[in-house]
Amino acid sequence: MSGELVFITGGSGHVGFRVLVRALEAGYRVRAAVRSPDKAQQILATPSIQALKPDDDRLSFVQVPDLTVEGAYDQAIQGAHYAIHVASPIPQQTQLNNLEQGTANSARLVEHFIGPAVCGTLGLLTAALKAGTVRRVVITSSGAAIVPWSFVISGGGADRVFDANSRVPTLPAGHEYSSAFEAYAASKVAALNEAEQWLATTRPSFDVVHLFPGFVIGRDELASTPADLMRGSNQEVLGPVAYGAKDRCTPNSAVHVDDVADAHVRCLDPTVPGIQGFILSLEGVHGTEWQNKFGLLPNNRQIQLIPISLDTRTTENVVDIVSYYLQLAAG
Repeated sequence: MSGELVFITGGSGHVGFRVLVRALEAGYRVRAAVRSPDKAQQILATPSIQALKPDDDRLSFVQVPDLTVEGAYDQAIQGAHYAIHVASPIPQQTQLNNLEQGTANSARLVEHFIGPAVCGTLGLLTAALKAGTVRRVVITSSGAAIVPWSFVISGGGADRVFDANSRVPTLPAGHEYSSAFEAYAASKVAALNEAEQWLATTRPSFDVVHLFPGFVIGRDELASTPADLMRGSNQEVLGPVAYGAKDRCTPNSAVHVDDVADAHVRCLDPTVPGIQGFILSLEGVHGTEWQNKFGLLPNNRQIQLIPISLDTRTTENVVDIVSYYLQLAAG
């Protein structure tokens, strides 16, 4: 892996930043796509990056202000051996308050979530094809891409188990979305289905691995205030226990951001099979019991769990064999 170049999108996000750090720690050179120079400076100022002291060859940045523009990644990915596509719209509380108002709600949700998720994924795959040097693409999908929204809002259930081969049909154009979270889930469904259709039609020389994490929680070095820490999935946990948010129902599948980052980088290893996906979720089909985690916080609210059973055995088997391979390679 020494000297091999990884192109990473979404490097200024909660997951993307940890993936960037983990790739550097593993010995890869990293080129990160950012929306603005300020985002690059924010990344460079973090303790993790300053501790690694990467020079311009080991860590470089390329500005991609709009991932929906045709050819947005074409130049940025040139010369890369691998690509990790993390960038995709995620629900933010301030955005949710604005997006869920008005008569054009569904159209705005489609524009905010679904369009960018699909365009970004297909644009990255097309750019990788044009580059001609990419051997593998790892895409951050979501558990929401393989579990029907109707199952979630109906209360879930332990009697149905989902695995990395589970699929959900893309919702038709004109569907009326009830919430930003439904639109987010639909964006992950659509991006996964469109990517697999593109792969079946195009048959590129590189392979693609999709990762399906549950709620991603953990330290965010790019957060400078408590409000910043509420980005993405962290708000699902911190909201009720630290900010007195309204009682809410939350799926019981979660995973730590460090484990998610490690999985992305491990999937660059050629010993990990390509053209498939892996679920990332703690405690497998049993899920996470949130109420047992909050002894130190003023938990004046309760998180009602939605039981979602995710089969992580394939992921566990791959982690086991890759770990053993690395032990042997190290002598």
